[in-house]
Amino acid sequence: MNKMKLILDSENEWGFFVDPKTFDIFTIDNDIPDSSLVIVKEKEYIEDIDRTVIQTSYGIVDKNKFITKNKKEISKLMSEACSKFILARDTLPPKVKVEKELQEDKPAQLAFMLSNYDIFHLKISSTMLDGLNPFERIQDIIGNETQKLTLYDREDKWKIEYAKSSRATCKSCGLKIEKGTVRIGEPYYFDQYLNYRWHHEKCIFWSRLEIKQLENLEQLEKEDKKRIESYF
Repeated sequence: MNKMKLILDSENEWGFFVDPKTFDIFTIDNDIPDSSLVIVKEKEYIEDIDRTVIQTSYGIVDKNKFITKNKKEISKLMSEACSKFILARDTLPPKVKVEKELQEDKPAQLAFMLSNYDIFHLKISSTMLDGLNPFERIQDIIGNETQKLTLYDREDKWKIEYAKSSRATCKSCGLKIEKGTVRIGEPYYFDQYLNYRWHHEKCIFWSRLEIKQLENLEQLEKEDKKRIESYF
């Protein structure tokens, strides 16, 4: 099997590659097999905001060369690989879940959850499944599996409350959230358990939320509640 060497800066770079046939995930340690889907992370200091951020790049290995792709292109390749996996094994690949409720005569929307921060949105069409109906095929898979394969019935409400201490760090700006100030909890799952990423009120992009998604809004003091409501 052809392999490509990819040498990363051990202090500032790290990454993974995915075998598209098995969906097994490997840490990059120089050699990457041909046809692998590659995700590379790099720490970068941004002087203007005095913060270190994580930049992500994507690509594939093709004939011992690294071909840069964007996330949308990688997601399409993963969709094709996922379809082949389903046809060959009659089950979903590892770390692939049904993201949105299945609908007849429409592509199935799945998610490959490489990590809590790297989620790839896949669309599986009838064409990819050699003419099979994605709704029927994936419903059969869900019915035959004992483990939970769906995401759409997970908790999606954001928690709003007063910070109980000053220990939590805002996941948007990286600064501490002062005790007693309003903090917003973004729901996420780790090993199937619900957790929250906390943010300052001012760091939230309120346009991406609906007021009905906020939990505990009624428990805020009158002025704080009125201010939050004004964002919608």
